[in-house]
Amino acid sequence: MSDIKSENINIKEMLSFGGAQFASAIYMAFSSFYLLMFCTDVAMIPSAATAVLLLCLRIFSVVTGQAMGLLINRTNFKDGKYRPYFKWFALPFAVGLAALGMAPEINISFRIIYISFFLILCDVCWLALHTAAIAMLPYLSLDDVGRTKFVSFSNSSAIFAFIVIGTFMLPLANFFGGENMAKGFRLTLAMFAVIAMPLYFNAYFRLKERHYGGIQDKPGIKEMFLAIGRNRRILLFLAGFCLYSIADSFKSLTTYYYMTYYMGRSDLLPVIIFAGLISPLAVQPVIPRLLSFAKKESLIIFGLFASTCACLLMLAAGTRPFPLIACAVLYGVFTAIVANLVFTVMASFSDEIRMRQNMKMSEILTAALDLSSTMASAIASSIVPLTLAILGYTSRAANQSAGVLTGIKALYILCTAGGLALSGVVLLLFRKS
Repeated sequence: MSDIKSENINIKEMLSFGGAQFASAIYMAFSSFYLLMFCTDVAMIPSAATAVLLLCLRIFSVVTGQAMGLLINRTNFKDGKYRPYFKWFALPFAVGLAALGMAPEINISFRIIYISFFLILCDVCWLALHTAAIAMLPYLSLDDVGRTKFVSFSNSSAIFAFIVIGTFMLPLANFFGGENMAKGFRLTLAMFAVIAMPLYFNAYFRLKERHYGGIQDKPGIKEMFLAIGRNRRILLFLAGFCLYSIADSFKSLTTYYYMTYYMGRSDLLPVIIFAGLISPLAVQPVIPRLLSFAKKESLIIFGLFASTCACLLMLAAGTRPFPLIACAVLYGVFTAIVANLVFTVMASFSDEIRMRQNMKMSEILTAALDLSSTMASAIASSIVPLTLAILGYTSRAANQSAGVLTGIKALYILCTAGGLALSGVVLLLFRKS
């Protein structure tokens, strides 16, 4: 079990770290809940073309994420190793997010090019900002409890952003745009971009990389990747995390379709999203305390299998709103345990490599974690719209075919539960290795 004693951490630093994650989560939440819907039902891009666009974007993110990890690893500046990225990328990120909703209503080909360009800009900036923040974690605190506190503040902020986006994105778009959904999205994304930028600048000024220092070897690229590729425990953990991310992406991407078409209750969409997000927010203060009862690896495995059960209970809930909301709450609670402790495990891997091989590889490990997450998102973002296209989904049609409804149900519940269960099995092998 972990030592429950933790070093004193400045509350302003934790709030600043959380603020940066709130800004990042604005884009994450939009991508998870509404990017697919934005492409198919707002920009009116055909489902098959959307699948190709999102797949290409994820492949680009995979390459860029690894390049960003290498860039951060090889650079160091007078005002810090990680903090300067908040200063440099905050403005272009805000510009890209605001411009994304301003796609001109010309022809489909131009809209696809326009949206692709600004999605790439947002992705590059987000990867720089996110990688810098997560790679900084091992140097903000040296023990599991302190790191988990930072992650709890971070995840609380991210969850709050998901609540805001998931619950209020469509109502705000309707408020700003009325019948014109494109105008509504344009103004809503611009508003969120204005909120995000000062949060990054605040993190730049407030955070301190107090534990970064000492002698550092300058390993080559091959040596760095071999340090991960030859470590069976790291590879198993990344594989388990990838499966978890695929499962969670299935659920996030199909929530809109499940509530709108299968349930026939689009009015309940904000309620389900809110219930699924407020529950992990409520348990954030508890998660660091769980480390006094069990190891972080065991807690992650428990969270995976418990969330699998919560997901399967949705089959019993059927189309009844209150049981479905209860299942969403349970799912949120158990996946919160997984999401919080993943980064603490990766920080421990960073410590091990630094001690054994005298290499500081936090940003490389962060890039590897992002690689798993991006691959998972690419798989889910391709399968969902392609499945809908094959089954005959029609944008904005009130009545979908029985095949479409069955496919939506399978993606939302069975694919999610199956991915979570497989992730738990892989992480059981990780714990025993």
